[in-house]
Amino acid sequence: MKRYMKGILASLLMAAPMTWSCLDVFSNVPTSEQVTQWKRDAARGDAGGQYNTALIHYYGYVGTCDYPEAMRWFKLSAAQGNSDAQNMIGYMYQLGWGVTQDYAEAMQWYRLSAAQDNSNGQNMIGYMYQHGWGVTRDYAEAMKWYRLSVEKDNHAAKDNIGVIYEHGQGVIQDYVEAMKWYRLAAAKGNEEAELNIGNLYQHGLGVNRDDVEAMKWYRLAAAKGNEEAIKNIQDMNEHSLGGTQKNRDDRN
Repeated sequence: MKRYMKGILASLLMAAPMTWSCLDVFSNVPTSEQVTQWKRDAARGDAGGQYNTALIHYYGYVGTCDYPEAMRWFKLSAAQGNSDAQNMIGYMYQLGWGVTQDYAEAMQWYRLSAAQDNSNGQNMIGYMYQHGWGVTRDYAEAMKWYRLSVEKDNHAAKDNIGVIYEHGQGVIQDYVEAMKWYRLAAAKGNEEAELNIGNLYQHGLGVNRDDVEAMKWYRLAAAKGNEEAIKNIQDMNEHSLGGTQKNRDDRN
């Protein structure tokens, strides 16, 4: 199953990293008044204003995305101890957005964020250990960090724990346990969890196979722009249409 690293958008001011670049799908895009205020706050050295100004450039709220400028403002905010900014810097180094991709540097920033008990930073450390990016792959260490993040109700971490159980990474493979974690994350609107629930229903993993239920969950994820869910819906529709046509041909 294709994996995305889409985090949780708890609110506009506490945005987690997203996998797409210039953002054009959020319903809560800042107003011009908010943008003006954020820039004023940033100009007077306010860490929150600097962070929010970085988001303006990162997501392309005004004009186009400008990752180097976003990084500049994130670093100014991070220098004042803003753990969300530290997490975002790590994410940009992880993906190589506006900087040369550097997993080791990404991990350093995630650790700074996590040291302040930031649940997104903790979740991303877990993700780096799960995939062996910048560190030796270590599923037990990944699980440790995911559970720390879950203690703060991080929904992306719940989904990631589900993935570990689904694929038996460092634990006994357990589809029922995976579904439990996916449902916890999906209950809070996590689209990756919705996608994964759909996948379990489509393939009958830990549950009775149920294409109707699978389609329901894929549609919930697709409504949030999840590309894999959209593709799965298309594939299921094509398969259904193909089966219908074959039945007609057999009758003729």
